Amino acid sequence: MSFGYGLSKPQDRPGGLKMALLSPRARRYTRRRRRLGRNAFRLNAFSPRENSWRGVGVETAGAIIPGRLLAAAGCLLAMAPNARAAEDTAALRAEIAKLKATITVLETRLDAVERSSGQARVEGPQSPAPLLKPARPAAAASASRTLPRQTFGDELTGVARPDTRPPPNDPELKGFLQIPGTETTVKLGGFGKVNAIYDFSPAGNPDKLVTSAIPIGAGGGDNANIDANATRFSFDLRRPSSLGPLRFYLENDFYGGAGTTAFRLRQAHGQVGNLYGGYGYSAFTDSDSFPETLDDEGPGGEMLLRLAGLRYIWTFADGATATFAIDDPSSDITLAAGQRAYQPMPDLTLALRLEQDWGHLQGGAVVRSIGYAAGADDHSETGYGVSLTGLVKVNGDFVMGSFAYGEGIGRYFNDLGGKGYDAVIAPNGDVELLTAYGGYLGYTRHWSPKWRSNLVGGGVVIDRDANLAASAYRSGTYGALNVIWQGSPQFTVGVEALYGRLELQNGLDADVTRLQTSIKYDFVK
Repeated sequence: MSFGYGLSKPQDRPGGLKMALLSPRARRYTRRRRRLGRNAFRLNAFSPRENSWRGVGVETAGAIIPGRLLAAAGCLLAMAPNARAAEDTAALRAEIAKLKATITVLETRLDAVERSSGQARVEGPQSPAPLLKPARPAAAASASRTLPRQTFGDELTGVARPDTRPPPNDPELKGFLQIPGTETTVKLGGFGKVNAIYDFSPAGNPDKLVTSAIPIGAGGGDNANIDANATRFSFDLRRPSSLGPLRFYLENDFYGGAGTTAFRLRQAHGQVGNLYGGYGYSAFTDSDSFPETLDDEGPGGEMLLRLAGLRYIWTFADGATATFAIDDPSSDITLAAGQRAYQPMPDLTLALRLEQDWGHLQGGAVVRSIGYAAGADDHSETGYGVSLTGLVKVNGDFVMGSFAYGEGIGRYFNDLGGKGYDAVIAPNGDVELLTAYGGYLGYTRHWSPKWRSNLVGGGVVIDRDANLAASAYRSGTYGALNVIWQGSPQFTVGVEALYGRLELQNGLDADVTRLQTSIKYDFVK
């Protein structure tokens, strides 16, 4: 029989008579265990032999091992992982030292590059760069002498100019954003425009006052109309290049359908330095001299035509320029069955321009071939046209005007384009060119920085011709008077009274009076 004391049961804790039942050696180690406390622990895995470990009392239910022996064993167990950890720490420190050396070398090289480019290096954390940041295109440094001017309809922004100079309605090229990492700047522009129109008699076109569309003999009948077809979107891209400043321009509105709202491409062209190519205003057109109207048509005597072409601009001293253009030809002629338009050469245009502090003058000339073909036969004639346009500043106000004359240039007049008035086909099959001439005068009065008015009058005439139908166009007259309030650069509202008159070759005529109110919101200004 052996005596032991199970320390795992609280009711068997040593004390009193129970201590006497232990062997003397077991009692000594029991007392030592109490004194050592946490320095001794109980081990239940040994067999119940009292003297199986030197200096250890072993009970039948377990054995007690002193804390000093356990501490020594723990040190031995800890030595192996600590040695490996020391090796890993030394390796990490070596890697960190290598990375620090690499960073030092890169910083030295970066400092040298920044010093050579003249840029100062900024220490410390930096705010994240914006995706796009405002920028002024390099072309803005090439100042234009065209007089700064705002217009309701904006026929100024998309015009091709020497060295891609800024337009007169945006001389500082505001609203451009630079694409990060490039020298390219872009601008999304345009405006929203709403027209409220009331006609006191039939006008033919409910959206624009086109004098050639006024119906003859239609009787009375007023008409109201509200539209937003003039709303416009544009995309303007500019950047420097080794060949000079580069520009690409895209513009559209919603006059693509008769009486409906449909997309229409107005301009899409590119320019590098003074070399231009694409679809836009003809070089024979001087839109800088157009009068300001709320009506989206304008005077019929304007030389307004957009077409595809190539051109080059030469610049001279004292604000003088010369432009030569090769444009897409089109014979605007009424054809019979089996006939098709024929034009053996492109339209060739030369424009000379002078810009000064008082305004500008422009003279233009165009030569073109107009004809038709039927089967294997073709017939054509060479047409021509000349024009003089300009805008002058007088005591803070503007006076503008235009006059054009030619044979076979009906296509270029605002009131006649697309209606077959370049030429007629004689009974013998020959092409007879039609003589046309027209123009306008306009005056802009600035009452205050926010208020202005415009008075406009103009027209176009086609000479009488025996080969023209009696119901063909003879002349058109156009007049407008408006008051405009520009409450801010982004918001403009105006009221306008319009008058139009059409006369036919047989002498019959008709006229129309229109009232129009327009509101315009510029997207970027």
